[in-house]
Amino acid sequence: MKKNWKKLVRRFLLLLIGIYMLYSLYTHLEYRHYIKQSIEGNYQYLEIISEKGDNLADWIEEFANLKMENQENSEVDSELFYAWRVVKGESKSIHSYLYAISTLHTDEEESSAWDLLKFSLIRTDEFITQLTNKFLENHSYAINSEDQEKIEAVITVYRTINEEVEGESINLEKILEDIEKPMNVIYDDYPGILERTGK
Repeated sequence: MKKNWKKLVRRFLLLLIGIYMLYSLYTHLEYRHYIKQSIEGNYQYLEIISEKGDNLADWIEEFANLKMENQENSEVDSELFYAWRVVKGESKSIHSYLYAISTLHTDEEESSAWDLLKFSLIRTDEFITQLTNKFLENHSYAINSEDQEKIEAVITVYRTINEEVEGESINLEKILEDIEKPMNVIYDDYPGILERTGK
């Protein structure tokens, strides 16, 4: 009887160990799947940002074309208002997707690249917000030469990202390299940021 009891205990312990090992393996595989989804999710968000950025660039160009017509009438003002409203909307939408990008499960180098890209596009959004506020304060869509240069830089940034994302593979480092020049125009302290981040 005692022997049978020991056998049962041993079998029970072996069963528990087997269950624990299977559970550990399952959790490990689930965690790896979660990490993979998280990383892939970042690139999916970037694809959405790319589409919205390309649309934003289209509407900034439309806005600039309307400005070049140099006509002052209610119809043109209405078109300018609509064009800039789309620009603002797309910029805020991009901003929200940027915050959805997570670097928790990326390596240090990739994390640094994502952070710099997010920083760059947030600064771009800030410029659009500042320009919007200026329009509201002045009750006019008048743009000085400095703002015009920055607007053109915003278009370049989003066209560049869109071209890279639509290519065969997405290279974050190449995107950052290609948008460096227009970002220097948009954000005065960008060279300092690159220096501090080692880029």
